[in-house]
Amino acid sequence: MKYLISILLLQFSIFSSLGQEFEISGIITDSINNPIEYASIGVLNKSLGTVSNSNGEFKLILNCERKSDTLKFSSLGFKSEEFIISKLDTENTLNIKLKTFAEPLNEVFLTSKKMKTYTDGKSRTNTKQQTIFANPDLPNINLGTEIGRKFKLGDDDPSQLTKFKFFIKDNNFDSVKFRINIYTLNNDNRPENKLNIPNIFTSASKSYTGWIEVDLTPFNIIVKEDIIVAVEWIEHSANGNKLNLPIIIPSFGSTHYYKFGSQNSWEKYGGISSSMELTYEQ
Repeated sequence: MKYLISILLLQFSIFSSLGQEFEISGIITDSINNPIEYASIGVLNKSLGTVSNSNGEFKLILNCERKSDTLKFSSLGFKSEEFIISKLDTENTLNIKLKTFAEPLNEVFLTSKKMKTYTDGKSRTNTKQQTIFANPDLPNINLGTEIGRKFKLGDDDPSQLTKFKFFIKDNNFDSVKFRINIYTLNNDNRPENKLNIPNIFTSASKSYTGWIEVDLTPFNIIVKEDIIVAVEWIEHSANGNKLNLPIIIPSFGSTHYYKFGSQNSWEKYGGISSSMELTYEQ
């Protein structure tokens, strides 16, 4: 119930701030002018954001009240950049350059013992409640939304991630694209650092509903800790306005994560889970 009330309050706060609007558009490139696809662009810690397309181009419509806020640009493998919106030349197309940045990762190696296969998560899909990617009443601000859950792998033995799947409950888009993000946890048990390099993409077409499976074995992701796996909505066709996942309430022992807007802060909900499963060897 707290989760549903939070979403209603979120939508109300966005509606109440709507007024005179302006558009920010541009392209995100690296230091040698190569476009950076599916970079995250958004008002810092607010539910207003988007994702660049496959050509690095983006467009974001904001209320004039947001001009004193900070706009953040980020992408895996690059150093993030932040700008006060009022200091950007929003009358012209922006060219945002990100510098390459290699974040050090702690290497984990598998042991020589024979490994067993395990699956963690929730597979129930016949639920009345849903958690939203696309809100038909709030177009152009929710691309980059992420939905995820915690997976308890433990820190006794290394685990190799082999498969992840999630369930689409409602979808009327001709096509949609997702990015799978795997995070470590910070001290507050919220997502912190991404573990997967490079990006992991998957997609669905023709208003598909049902399970989507992602093979993780090519990415050789080995961890020795609990993790969060999240699904990020990064692209969609022109037609469509609904995209939702089922959510299980209550789901004892589960932790659900939701980030509405590409640069927003994460919300955490105990006793709730979306329909997701992770398979790993340990």
